Amino acid sequence: MTGILLSLEFDQNAITHVRHLVQRAAHAAGLIGAALEDYVLAVHEAVTNAVKYGLGPRSIAIWEESGQFCCEVRDSGPGIPYHTLISDELAEHTPLGGRGLWLMRRLTHTTIQTSSTGTTVRLAAPLP
Repeated sequence: MTGILLSLEFDQNAITHVRHLVQRAAHAAGLIGAALEDYVLAVHEAVTNAVKYGLGPRSIAIWEESGQFCCEVRDSGPGIPYHTLISDELAEHTPLGGRGLWLMRRLTHTTIQTSSTGTTVRLAAPLP
């Protein structure tokens, strides 16, 4: 990781604050327009999933590396079920959710490490 731009723990009360911090940091790094909007949405989905499905502590770190803007969202939850991880289809969803992993994968370069002790979601977008 090259110079961390942001690193903090969060809970459900901080989701909006984290989204604004990510948006400002990504914009300052050079993401603009649709690339900025897509990245912020993908990170928001990762943060929301960590709150909804994971356990604390939950954290986010943001940095620039090799021409990419990177983010890592971690939680200490039960992990993501294998069938959910391998599916590339739009998951069963309700009007209020169920599209998070699918969106993350389409909007950013996403890698996920998950186990019974937690999940780490890494999201990267190329910088202009």
